[in-house]
Amino acid sequence: MLKIISTAGVSALAVAGLMTSGVQAADWTPKRDITFMIPYGPGGGFDTISRKLAPYIEKHLGGKVNVVAKNVQGARGTKAAIQLARSKPNGTRIMIFNLPGHAVDNIDGKTDKYDMTKFTWLGRIATAGYVLAVSGNSKFKTLKDLIALKRPIKQPELGRGGTSYMASGVLWKTVGKKVKFITGYKSSAQYALATIRGDGDVVLLAAGSFRKYIGGKGKKRGISPNDLRAVLELTRDKSQFPGVQNAVEAGYPSLADLGLSRILATTPKTPKNIAATLEAAIKKAVLDPEFIAWAKKVRRGPIAHLDGEATAKLVRDTITSYAKANK
Repeated sequence: MLKIISTAGVSALAVAGLMTSGVQAADWTPKRDITFMIPYGPGGGFDTISRKLAPYIEKHLGGKVNVVAKNVQGARGTKAAIQLARSKPNGTRIMIFNLPGHAVDNIDGKTDKYDMTKFTWLGRIATAGYVLAVSGNSKFKTLKDLIALKRPIKQPELGRGGTSYMASGVLWKTVGKKVKFITGYKSSAQYALATIRGDGDVVLLAAGSFRKYIGGKGKKRGISPNDLRAVLELTRDKSQFPGVQNAVEAGYPSLADLGLSRILATTPKTPKNIAATLEAAIKKAVLDPEFIAWAKKVRRGPIAHLDGEATAKLVRDTITSYAKANK
């Protein structure tokens, strides 16, 4: 027997459904300042984009609480991730992660410090391709010159937890060249400077980070004398840097798939209403025309927003693909 429901009844049911089908972002309003954790030292790409984004998140949360950027460096980014994993799920901490760098232990099957799949993912800010660079006065001009070196490549790095460290490992394995990593630096700015000084042969930097070392710009901050010079851009597109080969032109198209994602999370098991509010504000911040204009101007991107669910999937897929590559 067909049962007729009145229009009023339908409206009431619809409202009830909206109230019970999922927790809405408006159900939670932050009342305490939010710490925006940056897992590396000042001056690097993650530090720069985080400090620029923080005021926009604050703005799109309503401007009633502060979003305070804080460097929590140590153990190649692991210290901050452990702190976040152990913090209270109350929405007062968010953190920028690098992917795949922060997933290195999980890629190795270790989850005793933290499990990347358990964080409450809030979105992706941007992606970044890599540039392999040498000191401005280096004798090396191309990737072939580096491969022909009679000893292992020396490369300053954060250490095993760094995204560029992982990408570099795949790079040198792909081209069949041994590498000796010089680790212990706190940020990309520090290991770029080490390469400029001649402490190592090469450095792998996100393209946006690399740009500030071109044409003497770094001299204003006293970080050169010779700046850096690109020898390879890990992309399939035409290189942004005149006279520089991309991965396809160099004969290693698979290297074009290496790169990093800058992604945001809060504490595991954060209630859905809190996560929804943070995720919504972050989306508006990342897509804010002023922030996008800044990122385009300084080439901190490309901006490539993903929502929390898609970012969580990206994390899982990245762990799986790198685990296969490292077998």
